[in-house]
Parts: sequence; C-alpha cells; structure tokens
Amino acid sequence: MDAQYIVAIVAASFFIVLLFTFVISYAVARSNEKNLRRKLDSVYLSNKLAKMEYDFAVYDQETEKILANIESAPVEQVTIDELLNEKPVPAEEVFAKIDSEGLEEITGNYKPE
Repeated sequence: MDAQYIVAIVAASFFIVLLFTFVISYAVARSNEKNLRRKLDSVYLSNKLAKMEYDFAVYDQETEKILANIESAPVEQVTIDELLNEKPVPAEEVFAKIDSEGLEEITGNYKPE
C-alpha cells in the first residue's frame, strides 16, 4: 500500500474519532445543563418562595443556629447614645470596638477632571 493511502486512512480515522468524541461530549454537556436547569427551576419556582422573608431567608438548620447565636450575642457596636452621653467617651474606647477584619485601606491619587 502506498504511503498516501495510509496517511489518508489515518487522517480519516482521526477525524472520525474527534467527531465521535465531540458528539458524545456535547450530549453529556446538554444533559448536565438540563439537569442543572431542572434543579434551579425546582428551587426558584417553589411555592415556599411566596411566603419567604427575603431579609433572612433560611431553610437549613445550620444557618438558623448561626442567626440565633448572632441575635443573642451581646452588641459590641457603639450606639449614638454612648456618643452623645454627658461625659465624653475616650477615642480609644470607641475605636477599640471596631472590628478591623472588614476594614480596607484605600491608597492612590485623586485626579479631578
């Protein structure tokens, strides 16, 4: 057999394998997408959403426990009454109550137009 026929057979076989792989992967992806869409629709088109309280919508027990602990925890936030008290509150006491975990320092140059 000539080399050109062998190359043609190998190239055609490779093309058929790639085409077959594409068809299978496309079918699997479409199936996964349909399953995901069905799951999302079952969650977001539920009748329970009509009576959901959107500020704190909780359906699992772990989140309910966390929220219950937060509500029963002592308040560490500075109130306006503490700041407007007759005797001044030292700045160290006020700023010691701020949780620095969520603070972010912003640096840069402001260039007005």
